[in-house]
Parts: sequence; C-alpha cells; structure tokens
Amino acid sequence: MGQTSNRQALPRGEWTAGDIADRIQATLIGNRRLCLEGVEIVERATDRQLTFVGDAKNLLRLKASAAAAVIAPSALSAEISAWPNTTFLLVAEPEVAFLQAAELFFPRRAKPAAAIAKSAHVAESALIGNNARIGHGAVIGEHVVIGDNCDIGAGVVIGDGCRLGNNATLHPNVVLYSDVILGDDVTIHAACVIGADGFGYRQVNGRHERLPHFGIVRICDDVEIGAGTTIDRAKVGETVIGSGTKIDNQVMIGHNCRIGRHNLLVSQVGFAGSCTTGDYVVCAGQAGIADHVHLGDGAIIGAKAGVHRDMPGGQAYLGSPAAPVSETTRQLMALKRLPDMRSTLKALEKDVQQLRQQLDRQNTSDTSIPGAA
Repeated sequence: MGQTSNRQALPRGEWTAGDIADRIQATLIGNRRLCLEGVEIVERATDRQLTFVGDAKNLLRLKASAAAAVIAPSALSAEISAWPNTTFLLVAEPEVAFLQAAELFFPRRAKPAAAIAKSAHVAESALIGNNARIGHGAVIGEHVVIGDNCDIGAGVVIGDGCRLGNNATLHPNVVLYSDVILGDDVTIHAACVIGADGFGYRQVNGRHERLPHFGIVRICDDVEIGAGTTIDRAKVGETVIGSGTKIDNQVMIGHNCRIGRHNLLVSQVGFAGSCTTGDYVVCAGQAGIADHVHLGDGAIIGAKAGVHRDMPGGQAYLGSPAAPVSETTRQLMALKRLPDMRSTLKALEKDVQQLRQQLDRQNTSDTSIPGAA
C-alpha cells in the first residue's frame, strides 16, 4: 500500500501529513506529502511539527505559531482559509486525534515477557496468576493472591493477605499494606501507599496514644491512582474506592472513606476520615473535605474549596467554607468592591459629620434668639 511505502521512504521518526490523516481518519486540507517529525503544543510547534486546536477561540493562537500542520475541528473548515500555507487535518475530536497521532511518533515501549525477576522475593504461600511480570526487588508477602496478566514493578511491596484481580498494574515502589484488595484492571502509579493506618489518636496521661486500625482498603474495578497518593485502611470495616474512579497524584484519602463510582479526584485533594461521595463527583485541585461529610451524586467541588458540611449533588461549589457557585461568586464580587465601598463610606461619614456640625450651629443660633423654645 502507498501508506507503507511512504513510511519506509522517510527517515525513522518522520511521517507525512497524508499518512497521519489516514491513520486518524481526518479530512486533509493542504500538502499530503508534508514531512513531520513530531508533535508539540501550538506556541512551541516548529515548521516540522504537528499541533492541534480544539475550537475557534484557540484557532487564533495559530497567529503566533510556526506549526507546519494542525489538527482542528471539522466545524472550522471555513475559518481555516485564513491560514493558506498551513496543512489542516479536520476531525470531530481534535484532542483525541492529536494523541493518536502522537503515538505514531512515540510508540509505547513493549512490555517485557512474563517472568519473575530473580531478585524478587515471593513467599511460598503466594498464588501468582498466569502471565505475571514481577520486577526486580519486589516483595510478595504470605498468602498473597495475584490474578492473571498482572504487572508488578520494581521495588513494589505487597503485604501479607493482599488480593489482586486480573490485569493489575503496580508501578515501581508501590506499597500495599496487608489485606488490601484490588479489583480487575486497577492501575496504581509509583510511590503510592495503600492501607497504612489512619490518623487516629486519643490522649492518655498527657500523651497521644495511637488508635488501632483493624479494617482494610478495597479498590474496585477499573480504578487508576496517581503517583504519591495515600489511602488509609479503615479502623474497622473498609475504606472503599468505587469502580471507574480516577485519582490524580498526591491525593490523601483518610480511614473509612467510601468514594463512589466514576469520581475524579484531582491533585492534592484531601479527604478526612469517614467521608463519603456519590457517583460522578469531581473534586478539583487542593479541595479539602472535612470528616464525615457526604458529597452527593454529580457534585463538583472547585479548586481549593473547603467543605465543612454535606453538599447535595448536581451542582458546583466554590470557596472556603464552600457554598454554591452563584453564592460564592456574589461574595467574591462584593469583596472585590470593598475598596470602593470603603471610600464611599468614608465620604458619607464626612458628609454626615458636616451635616451634624451645620445642625449644631443651627440649633445654637435658634436658642440664642429671644423667645425661642
């Protein structure tokens, strides 16, 4: 096929605009034979690179770009005439198509063959499924069960009694404390700690005495957990992460929390103990949720919000303490006007003072007239 011969004729790492358009099923406007050697964001793209824009507003960013070719929405076919020297690849979903194109230049590294590294320590009582990969220095504890097609990275520690479903991926230096349960298709990125004791103490004779934690952590199917995240085990019962939930880097989830299905928890979100969420909840970066708070289905918690009480689902919240967006916006707008309001208040106080002085002089004048009351 012509596609194949074009690729072979080009230096390694280069693709023609036509080949890329065929791969992502795009309508190409411009030079099919244009050779591209990589991808980049709009502002940094060179005349040998491919970029993308997602809407008409971002199309204007091309004025400051040297990009040779651009993936753009099909709906902008009329607007692209303003860039006659640029090759366009028109698709329904530009970002998805751009990432597909990027994979041509940066193909995924092949996974090593299924094997258990000689330097790994696997307890004799552990049950390892078919086609497992266990990296150098990994430690697999007693009575651990690992499903089929699991990928256990270098330095991972899986404590006694843990159970992993099929297709689990644990990146380097993940630590699962004892009795953690993972469902199928779970991905946990580097340096996560799952199942440590929660932060619980009582004061005895003037010192803080740790409260024991007897529960576990259960992570359901199709969950992804970002690097450096920590999820504490329950005091009793389970800390639960619902199916389909995606957790960013450096998120903290306290003991006995129950996170619903298909939640999105962005970097540095913190949940205190015994919080619960419904399904499809979104918590933006650095939002903090106080203990025993419930977030209803579809609630959206804005960045840096402080949540101190239950939040009904189906609406967005901002601020600290968090409140519905419309209410918080009014408060912020009023706060922005405070300097002008302060100046106005000072002017009014001055006017009132002058009026009082005039009234005082008038009253004094009236009392000085003979016969005045």
